[in-house]
Amino acid sequence: MIRAAFIGVDRHLDPEIPDLGGAARDARALWAIFSDSIPSISAKLCVDGDATLANVSTALDDSLAAAESDDVVIISFAGHGTPDHRLVVNDTSVGDLVATTLGMDEMAARFRDCRARAVIMLLDCCFSGGAPARVLDLGFARRGFGTSLAQVAGNGRILFAASSAEEEALEDSKTRHGIFTKSIIDYLLECEGPASMLELVAEVVRRVRATAAGRGYQQTPELFGHVEGDLSLPACTKGLEFFTAFPELRAIQTTGKFPELADFGIPDTVIAAWQERYPTGLNELQISAINKHNVLGGTSLLTVAPTSAGKTFIGEMAGIKAIADGKKAVFLLPYKALVNEKFEDFSAIYQEQLHLRIARCSGDWQDQVRDVIRGKYDIAFFTYEKFLSLSLSVPHILNQIGLVVLDEAQFITEPGRGMVVELLLTNLRNVRSKGVEPQIVTLSAVIGNVNGFERWLGCELLTTSKRPVPLIEGVMDRGGEWNYMTPSGEIGSDRILSRTAILQRGAKASSQDMIVPLVRHLIDQGEKVIVFRNSRGSAAGCAKYLADELGLPSAADAIAMLPDGDPSATSHRLRDAFGGGVAFHTSDLTREERQVVERSFRDQAGRLKVLVATSTVAAGVNTPASTVVIVETAFPGAEPQPYTVAQYKNMAGRAGRLGFETQGKAIVLADTGIERQRLFRTYVQGTPEAISSSFDASNPGTWVIRLLAQVGEIPRSSVIDLIANTYGGYLAISRDQRWREKMSIDLGYLLDRMIGQGLIKQNGDDLQLTMLGRACGESSLTLESSLRLVQVVRQSAPEQVSPLSLLPVVELLQESDSRYTPQTRWGEGKWESALVMRLGRNVAVLLRTGARDDKAYYARCKRAMIVQDWIEGVPIAEIENSFTSNFFSRVNPGDIRGFADGCRHLLESAVRIATIVSGQEIDGSNLEILLKRLEVGIPEELLDLSSLRLSLNRGELLALWNGGVSSLESASKATEEALVGLLGPRGIQMYSLLNEDTCG
Repeated sequence: MIRAAFIGVDRHLDPEIPDLGGAARDARALWAIFSDSIPSISAKLCVDGDATLANVSTALDDSLAAAESDDVVIISFAGHGTPDHRLVVNDTSVGDLVATTLGMDEMAARFRDCRARAVIMLLDCCFSGGAPARVLDLGFARRGFGTSLAQVAGNGRILFAASSAEEEALEDSKTRHGIFTKSIIDYLLECEGPASMLELVAEVVRRVRATAAGRGYQQTPELFGHVEGDLSLPACTKGLEFFTAFPELRAIQTTGKFPELADFGIPDTVIAAWQERYPTGLNELQISAINKHNVLGGTSLLTVAPTSAGKTFIGEMAGIKAIADGKKAVFLLPYKALVNEKFEDFSAIYQEQLHLRIARCSGDWQDQVRDVIRGKYDIAFFTYEKFLSLSLSVPHILNQIGLVVLDEAQFITEPGRGMVVELLLTNLRNVRSKGVEPQIVTLSAVIGNVNGFERWLGCELLTTSKRPVPLIEGVMDRGGEWNYMTPSGEIGSDRILSRTAILQRGAKASSQDMIVPLVRHLIDQGEKVIVFRNSRGSAAGCAKYLADELGLPSAADAIAMLPDGDPSATSHRLRDAFGGGVAFHTSDLTREERQVVERSFRDQAGRLKVLVATSTVAAGVNTPASTVVIVETAFPGAEPQPYTVAQYKNMAGRAGRLGFETQGKAIVLADTGIERQRLFRTYVQGTPEAISSSFDASNPGTWVIRLLAQVGEIPRSSVIDLIANTYGGYLAISRDQRWREKMSIDLGYLLDRMIGQGLIKQNGDDLQLTMLGRACGESSLTLESSLRLVQVVRQSAPEQVSPLSLLPVVELLQESDSRYTPQTRWGEGKWESALVMRLGRNVAVLLRTGARDDKAYYARCKRAMIVQDWIEGVPIAEIENSFTSNFFSRVNPGDIRGFADGCRHLLESAVRIATIVSGQEIDGSNLEILLKRLEVGIPEELLDLSSLRLSLNRGELLALWNGGVSSLESASKATEEALVGLLGPRGIQMYSLLNEDTCG
């Protein structure tokens, strides 16, 4: 039998004893979850006014003295301790502490006399420290420590204390719990079976240490005593007693019917729209988010679920609830393409039908940034980078936001993007101290161990591996045999293709030998197929030979939707592939071309049955298939990088169309039987990697300057707290309790360097970023890139600093150098001379700055020249041909647009830094013009036409330009016939718009 006494004291009769905020709450929560989970428990609860010395003594006697030899006794105390190891109760008197407190010597005697086989005491107080610690410190001199905690414990007697002897036991103002007790409660609620006492202790120590360090404190729980054999506590749950004690945490319940959501304040018009979209109502995952995790009641939540499990709609529901409460909702996404897709989807549903204001901020010149800054929106979509930048430069926007939905949260682990995700989440944690605390809903595809991510973020956790459409995963070799695993985990083998179906087509065996017969077999069974390839070239090439060999009907309807004008070589390849009933999806396609591919593949009545894609399709793009075929399991390069298990699982997760199949299928290709078995163990049976931080302790400069940009003046000694408050700091401290000490030494050297470089100014012991430091910290640049830029601008004449002159300079930044630039083995020196002729020798000299070798320097020159052609309106096919040296170093459309996008992303930061360094005021309108040109790829003269509501693409704008129409004035004079001749049917729309504007 388990006997227990839970004691918590916030309020005291003596006015000299300060009150606490969460001790009684600790006791109630522990009593409730144990009572809900163990019907036979004998548990006493003493809190506040009931927790007098007499009542506490009686409760202890009822638990300890009444215990039999087979019993386990649990005692918890939350409240003040005194420096001489006494526990403060409700009627403790400062004038007579010895007579009115409970001494640990008395506890030791009770422990010794108890007959129970095991006694566990959870002690959430401390005997040293100060506010906000749980210690009664009245300034008197210590007269010794009294009975040590170690003397209370012994064989079969365990005392688990919240902190070591000289540390503080902290409370959390948000949860209103001691962080020690909250960690115990969380662990017991998370366990699916009995909780080993040793495992509980290890995990609670790790969590408490990391949580305290993130707030600038040190707290390490300590264990005294032992029990022979393993002692376990039961897993706990929240039930009737818990929700009676904490009714504010009880969510309104739903059975999954949309009309029930009216109780949450969801408008009837929205409910009607949801019913039309999802006639079957909410699924199990969504019901759990509402009923168990109170996501519509403002609870922050991390949801980890497979593709198509319905997690995105959880964020959507929470967003509408925030709007119904008079706040705003923002959605953060990894790619600009996803921002545009969601913006269009939500505009169609919520703006056109329900009249909500939808905005987007992805870095495009068409963004509604001004609307967001002025609060003229209801729902906004951001890329990660744009949200971080805007929340730092215009921090008041956070005051308006009631909900932040972070989609694809697994990106926090990526070396490049992970820093941005972690910094924006760290900023959301930091602003809580200012009373700004939007609900956070983070959504992630299937990952491994969440690694404390939800605890660091202050979220509840909802995770499932269950898919609406079950998935069979397997690996097939060249003999047609495959090993597979069913959704229930059963392993089997079968033959998909006969040995004679797979024939070697060329001098060497290739993946084409397997792909063609396999896809043909799947199509013959009526399936839709995605073939994943590891590069743009192999994806386009694969689509070509599948279109040539499968003999599928032409996707003529898709061809008709493709944009005309400024076609690249890739555009022609896509048309050819569509002609054979196949498509590909890579970054070499324009946004309009990708949209046609996605819509055509989603269209159940359409003819497009096969899509070949790179892995970016797995990250949120809505393209479900019956079966996916994964050809390679590594990214190409001098040293190929194997796919992570998580990347594989995300690609595999695209299989299975909800509403069309009873199961999906994922097939990995292998050359041999041995490789088949290896890939099966690695990927099919593999566990996705744990969430981790991309924080690099050996190179913290960029992290430090960006974190300093999130705060104002700060004591030098507190800079370590900024690092500790990141997820990377949280993980590091949980692994190594000396991490703060070692990191502080490195930070000292770094801060001195940044002061010397004029990025930080020091006033006494306080640090603050200079104007230059703030510009660097709020930028998208690494610290080293910022310093390199500062060096270059200082070498330039002030009058030469302008957006246009800085455009080639951004090629020397680390971010640009990291981009793959197609060129021959030793580099292409001819682009240096071409750049000198076009932009001048001084630009070439600047581009040498920091180049690791000649090849890197020539790559900078080549990128700068490509970007110049792009903004001057050179046809993209001409740029491809001009800059491609041979078949192996081909410059593709994705490279060209990628270089221009990279410049656009970096230029704003570069201009701000250069303005400060040069002391010259740079005309913002010139920057705005150049950013638009980089986005669309047109000369300045055409910007007038790009403002039309028709949203003309680059090809259409260049067609008008070549036809002598280069401004709204010249366009308004053109006849309808002339415009149709230049634009086809779009010319009629343009003519009508121009006449409307003229009439207006």
